[in-house]
Amino acid sequence: MKKVYDNIEFARVGHFQSILESEGIATLLKNEAMSSVFRGSAGLYDLAPELWAVNDDDYERAAALLEPLLEDEPPAGSPWICPTCGEDVSGNFDECWNCQTRRPEMG
Repeated sequence: MKKVYDNIEFARVGHFQSILESEGIATLLKNEAMSSVFRGSAGLYDLAPELWAVNDDDYERAAALLEPLLEDEPPAGSPWICPTCGEDVSGNFDECWNCQTRRPEMG
């Protein structure tokens, strides 16, 4: 079994799982519930949902199927401070984990 992808956004991981499963690649999700349990914790990225190819022989094909989608991912931005609650927020979040305020537009 090999890890194909991980991301703090469960919906994205689930979407990628659907793509691979539709192509006949057996997958396994790990940490699928952990992002909501530990939201905002220091160890959050260690518990991000992970998508695994069950069969090692499927890894290369899975990676090739997802590669074009990964090229479209925006790079993580700079960390920011929420203007509503003052919380430090990691640069790859567009919403404050504490109060759900959207990231201010960069000007």
